[in-house]
Amino acid sequence: MKVLIIGANSDISRNLIENNKSIDFIELTSSEALPHQNHFNVMNDLTYPEINQPLDGFIYFPGSINLKPFSGLKEEDYIKDFNINVLGLVKSLKYYQKNLTENASVIFISSVAAQIGMPYHASISICKSAIEGLTRSLAAEWAPKIRVNSIAPSLVKTKMSSRLLRTEKQIEQINNRHPLKRHGNVNDISSAIEFLLSEGSSWMTGQVLKIDGGMSSLKI
Repeated sequence: MKVLIIGANSDISRNLIENNKSIDFIELTSSEALPHQNHFNVMNDLTYPEINQPLDGFIYFPGSINLKPFSGLKEEDYIKDFNINVLGLVKSLKYYQKNLTENASVIFISSVAAQIGMPYHASISICKSAIEGLTRSLAAEWAPKIRVNSIAPSLVKTKMSSRLLRTEKQIEQINNRHPLKRHGNVNDISSAIEFLLSEGSSWMTGQVLKIDGGMSSLKI
């Protein structure tokens, strides 16, 4: 199996790659922490490398956590978040669509913020809601040949979210918002991605998997 990962330096993608040695991953990232394709820029298709082989999977990781009051969000904030989360996804998917094999699995990352209303999430909820709409639209358009699904996590401990989990008080408050009384870890999400890449999910498309400790569905 050959799978393209956009945003290969994220903590979740590193966990996915390291725990699935049988999958041949093609890694694209803008981060200099990884020497492979570190000049890749989702907003500049001139940096997109040609891939002359079929792809069985496509995963888009780039995202943002821009939590501000609505009054504090500027137009530039919305544009930046939309470019990273949505337009970069559209551009890269259009570029590599020709490589997708029949029965390929395409996976996007949404957020619990697209499922429930939360303060200070105006920009990110717009972006992730757009991703969920795109998931359903493309799943319908590309059926039965290509499957398209999304994962909608709540807060997962990563480099990007570290500022929200700096103190014991912050961690306790966040854990208590979840019915399962803990925040997520990278393995929670990479395991779900493994499932969506596998034959075990071959009868699933157009779905949004809520990996969120019960936050979007339960009130206890």
